[in-house]
Amino acid sequence: MLFLTIAVIALLFSLFKSLRARRAARPPAPLTDAAAQRFGLVPDRGLVLGHTTLDDRGRAALESAERGDWRPAAEYVEEAGTDWDERYDRIDLLVDLAGRRHEWLEAWRQERPESSDAASIRTAALVHAAWAIRGSGYSDTVTDEMRKGFQAKLAEAREAGAAAARLAPAGDPTPYLAQLALARGQNWSAEEFRALWAEVSSRAPRHWDGIWQGKEYWTRKWHGSHELMHAFVDATIAANPVGSLLTVHKLDAYTEQYGDAAAGLGTAELRAAVDALLADLAAARPDHPQLAAARGTAVRFLAGQGRHAEALAQLQALGPVIPRTFLRSSNGPDEFTDLRARTVAALARG
Repeated sequence: MLFLTIAVIALLFSLFKSLRARRAARPPAPLTDAAAQRFGLVPDRGLVLGHTTLDDRGRAALESAERGDWRPAAEYVEEAGTDWDERYDRIDLLVDLAGRRHEWLEAWRQERPESSDAASIRTAALVHAAWAIRGSGYSDTVTDEMRKGFQAKLAEAREAGAAAARLAPAGDPTPYLAQLALARGQNWSAEEFRALWAEVSSRAPRHWDGIWQGKEYWTRKWHGSHELMHAFVDATIAANPVGSLLTVHKLDAYTEQYGDAAAGLGTAELRAAVDALLADLAAARPDHPQLAAARGTAVRFLAGQGRHAEALAQLQALGPVIPRTFLRSSNGPDEFTDLRARTVAALARG
């Protein structure tokens, strides 16, 4: 009788867990306007995608380059001055076009051979072209022909990057930033990469994309390990002030290590990393270009850890903005609206 009772209890427990799992996997009910108002959120219909539109100057620069006139593009980049993050973003805006239609860039380089901006655009365009040949799959999906084309294009990019670095002003990190993905693809040694990183970090220690590229080099799937990846991220965070929002990269590193499941892990290490991001957010300047993206990362991890009140505070701070980080997720903006609905539903249940 005792064994039967134990078996029944075990069966009921199993059924309960199965039911709870099905409920958790079930899409949440849409967030009603009344619920949004009650919790201080913008209704779903009022949400907008963050940073997805070009300003008039950027659009004009692209349109002129597409017509073959490189001068507005050159002026657009030069106007960024020594704001290296902004300068990099403006150069990056032109890279895709340079890969598709390069006549305007070649005219720029011929008329102004001393332009490090044009040389940096060419370097980045060659790196992008190389990765397009290789594809984004694991190494076992890359054919010999793809590998050969990939390496040939990277060799061109390395020459172009060296030329861009020679032409660049003393404090400009742009030519070195363009070489980070190149170093990963060409299998640069740890010593070579550290030398490149020293050039980047001495000029732009808080450059967002640069740190992401550095973290990628040290991942286990490329040239490092989980330990080396975390050591790189930890050293970068420690070298910069609170409010720089670089703690986002620590959570990215955990996602690299554990996959999407990282957001739901409640280990002491993960909770401490989320707490560090919250402290970073509290200290960040209100016009920080990565503020919305950092809040989006915080929401994902806070919700995963069941910290719904803290997640709500970040959602309220975002207002109508869907962080652009959610555009790169498999479910796109739907993941963001689902997180909002789940957060509100959890708080409504008390």
